[in-house]
Amino acid sequence: MNQLAQEEVAQLRSQVAALEELLAVYERETLEKSHRLEQTLQELKHSDAALQVLKSILTSMGDSVVVVDETGKLVLINKAAVELLGFQSQHTHFQDWVTAQTFYAAASEAQLTGADFPIARAMQGEVIDHLEIYHCLHDEPVWFDVTARSLQNDQGIAQGAVAVFHNITASKHAEAALRSSEAHAREQADKLAAAFSELQQTQAQLIQTEKMSSLGQLVAGIAHEINNPVNFIYGNLCPAQDYINDVLHVLSLYQQYYPQPVSVIQAEIEAIDLVFIQEDLPKLLRSLQMGAERIRQIVLSLRNFSRLDEAAMKPVNIHDGLENTLLILQNQLKPKPDRREVQVVKDYGHLPPVECFAGQLNQVFMNIVSNAIDALDNLRQHRFQDTDTDPTIWIQTTMEASDRVQIRIRNNGPSIDPVALFRLFDPFFTTKPVGHGTGLGLYISYQIITEKHNGMLDCWSEPGQGVEFRISIPITQALCT
Repeated sequence: MNQLAQEEVAQLRSQVAALEELLAVYERETLEKSHRLEQTLQELKHSDAALQVLKSILTSMGDSVVVVDETGKLVLINKAAVELLGFQSQHTHFQDWVTAQTFYAAASEAQLTGADFPIARAMQGEVIDHLEIYHCLHDEPVWFDVTARSLQNDQGIAQGAVAVFHNITASKHAEAALRSSEAHAREQADKLAAAFSELQQTQAQLIQTEKMSSLGQLVAGIAHEINNPVNFIYGNLCPAQDYINDVLHVLSLYQQYYPQPVSVIQAEIEAIDLVFIQEDLPKLLRSLQMGAERIRQIVLSLRNFSRLDEAAMKPVNIHDGLENTLLILQNQLKPKPDRREVQVVKDYGHLPPVECFAGQLNQVFMNIVSNAIDALDNLRQHRFQDTDTDPTIWIQTTMEASDRVQIRIRNNGPSIDPVALFRLFDPFFTTKPVGHGTGLGLYISYQIITEKHNGMLDCWSEPGQGVEFRISIPITQALCT
């Protein structure tokens, strides 16, 4: 073999070795690609399994789940969403579905547009938590608590949105039932409170009515029993005075025509002091007559105050009722060993007869004036006698308008605390110590003035200015009906 042939063989061998080496590299790369492809296929198999599991979970969920892509196209809808949200086969975009179903915002009850819908807002990057919406399915409202989020890739680019609709219809029904139950309970409680208040008022009125009825019967009975002997005495005083005047006249004639009586008669005249008797006996008779007249006035005041024979409403003189009240309370106004006298300043205006229940109105006067006397107790005591302030009650009557009269009763005692003043006319409320007041006097007075006479009873009290009650009632009740 020549040299040329050897060189060609060597060149061929070199080419074969290069081809073998290239083939080995290709085989290795092919094997690696095959492994990669196999691995990729395995990953795809696992990914598909995971997707199937996810779909299975979403299908079995009780909450409705809706997923859209970046264009709003519906990508995934689970079974609950189909049943409760009204999806149809022709709905490929969430806007079509929202428009067809007509959703409403629970807070404002406004219809939701496509741009306001939770999914659209989530696509814009907004975080939606616990947004309540509802729509009508089969003519019944279905309520949802909605949570929505945007879907983003690794680079943070929005690729769609997911929304979860939690059905809260049952809880809404329960909430409505609870509200209805609470409203019914409040209504029942209000009725019970009103019934209790009415029962308290009725009880107070019954107690006071029975009390005043018993007092009125007692006063009327006493007045009647006193009236008979007083009338007998008063009726005989005038004839007795005439007889005594006649006797004294005869004695005067005897003294005129027989100036020198016998010694026995002269001694008796000096013993009885006939001159003094002649001067004092007419005065004594006048005193008896004044006393009997005073008793008659007291009896008349007692009868007028009780007014048992005047149950009907009739025109009366308001001043007579005030005077009768002051006469009944005269003993409490007088000075005592440990108390000063209460001054009463009266300023009576010109009033026409007022149509009223006289006995009940006198009861109001009695309650207010009695409370004023009690309020002045400190000023009346000895330790306050060096003060320049006299315990005083002012009574003023005026025409408030052409058809109303006003009675103002004021005292210069201590003022009333604003809190107590607010409750002054409440039943069973009293500012007096335990055992000294029932809390019914002013309450009954308020009822008498406002309900029985269509009037007003108010109380004013400023620090250092005492207390003033103002009574305003119409002259004629027919104007108020």
